[in-house]
Amino acid sequence: MEPLAQKLDHLSITSQPSHPSTSSSSSSLSSIPAWILSCFAARDRAAFAAADNKHENHDDQMEIDSHPYHPPSLPKNTVFNHSSSGSSTEFTDAVWGRVFNHRRDYSLTPHVHAVVRPRSVAEVIAAVSYAKVTGKRVSVRSGGHSWAAWSVRGDAVLVDLCELGLSDGLPSLREGHGHHGHHGAYGQTEELVKDADQRGPAEACVWYDEESEVVACPPAMTGRELNDFLAEKGRMFAGGHCPDVGLGGFLLQGGMGWNCKNWGWACESVISMEVVTADGQHLLINNDSHPDLFWAARGAGPGFPAIVTRFYLLTRPLMEMYQSLYFYPVSLFKKVLQWEINIAPTCDPGMEIVCVSTHLRSNPNPTDTNPNSNPSPEPKDYDPEPTILASFTLFTTSRSAALAALQPIHDLHPPGTKHLIFCQPTSLTQEYTQQLLANPEGHRYCSDNAYIASDLSSSSPTTSPPSELSEVFGASSSGFHDHEQGAAALSVPDVLEKAFTTLPTVQSSALWFSMNPRSRHPLLDPQGQPMALSMQSDHYFAVYTVWSDPRDDERCTGWVKDVFKGLVEKREAVLVGSYLGDADFRVRRARFWSDECAKRLKEVRKVWDGEGRMGGFCEDKEGNDRVMDNGEGWV
Repeated sequence: MEPLAQKLDHLSITSQPSHPSTSSSSSSLSSIPAWILSCFAARDRAAFAAADNKHENHDDQMEIDSHPYHPPSLPKNTVFNHSSSGSSTEFTDAVWGRVFNHRRDYSLTPHVHAVVRPRSVAEVIAAVSYAKVTGKRVSVRSGGHSWAAWSVRGDAVLVDLCELGLSDGLPSLREGHGHHGHHGAYGQTEELVKDADQRGPAEACVWYDEESEVVACPPAMTGRELNDFLAEKGRMFAGGHCPDVGLGGFLLQGGMGWNCKNWGWACESVISMEVVTADGQHLLINNDSHPDLFWAARGAGPGFPAIVTRFYLLTRPLMEMYQSLYFYPVSLFKKVLQWEINIAPTCDPGMEIVCVSTHLRSNPNPTDTNPNSNPSPEPKDYDPEPTILASFTLFTTSRSAALAALQPIHDLHPPGTKHLIFCQPTSLTQEYTQQLLANPEGHRYCSDNAYIASDLSSSSPTTSPPSELSEVFGASSSGFHDHEQGAAALSVPDVLEKAFTTLPTVQSSALWFSMNPRSRHPLLDPQGQPMALSMQSDHYFAVYTVWSDPRDDERCTGWVKDVFKGLVEKREAVLVGSYLGDADFRVRRARFWSDECAKRLKEVRKVWDGEGRMGGFCEDKEGNDRVMDNGEGWV
């Protein structure tokens, strides 16, 4: 690798904005570690060199139908839709095989033009250039875990990033074209370590720099893959709780990761990233270079007007983990949730606090984390009554520190537990395995979410609610209490009672996730800069409806709509907004940003993708505009 000084002239060309505008870029890149600038320069030159040589290496390209504008050739690792019905097994699997949700709109398949699996930045640029010349859209897939399958778009070239960064030395990691399962595409840690040793920081799939404590990785890498790699270094990254969620979509949406209430959003730990824009530029973006794109990259989700090809993420020390779990009958839901709400602000800063309504598997040990004990459970394998689980997961330095943090919580827990576990050692590996049990593959999903107003009353309910609110939220006569002025008011448990006590299937769940104290601070990154991410409150609420029979689609999606109907109707009193990561624009549109950020996102998209080529929220421009209009409503 050449010294950094020899690359600065080249870097200055590719890192300055070529667009008018909102994108003024500082001439100083001093806040970014030198090794990142060096890596980007080397990767940028390699991409241009590959473009220059593409006509000399026809064996590495795939022949395509002739086009009057002679579009760039796509990589050989491309599957084209040569069937008018789009029904070929290979093509259908390329389009849908890595989509986690089996509630799929297969009518879109014939309208997808091609699926590209680039292995290099040059191949990403080629795919974007091809789409530009042929008038196609570009859709992007990292992990395939979005509930609404955002990566499948009509009249589009689907850029599936599942092999980006893989070398020919890792052939076993690229077997098959379907979903890569919970291990993702990048395989085992020892292979990644060997790859890093052989190829160095600019070319390796994943690279950790000890001095800066920053890791470089591709967007399709999953949180579990990255943390398996980082564990060897004594580090971790607070990625998604589900092990097979790709980092790309997760971070673009903001990233509600491990211990988000205290450590902040995962996107706050993104210090820089490499992207390919709608016109095929390869850029390094951060707070110093193309700050408007970097702003959008932390919260725009599928509305980001570029393709991320590499993240540079600040890691944190890998700590010991301990957990206390309290299992209650569903009849005690409101008492249990109110206890968690009240105690959350006083807990250790390493503490993640969750309340879940779930049907436990019929097993003598309700915390069995071995998915092989019953890998394909049937409804009969679950307890018919939901259980309320109060979970306290602690990242700390020692068992003694864990006892000191968890004992005060234990001393105050409400009576009536069916089962409890106090200060049990756990790990990311164990927690990922538990998540697999809650998110079975091969099922149909419908999700929705909301930030519930932080200022809803936190007192113990005492008086009856107004009849119209009782009907909307399904609250019991004991579900409301008086304001100091005497008017009836809602509490958070009142608002969530219907969702937590009436789950439509035994595999479904409802979640309350404490966000206090992060929610009490402005949404600025560690450098004090704003992000597109601009919605939060003390209380994050989500439902994950899970079923397997298509005949249950209407019933299950109807239940989700019915639950959120109450929130939408009374939004001024209870609803702050929603999180892109658990949203489905096919069902409901919500307030995903502050009005100011929604307006700015429209402007950034217009600057960087004026033709609307890249991804987007919906199938059509009008749908995209409606999402960014930032209002509540049903589709």
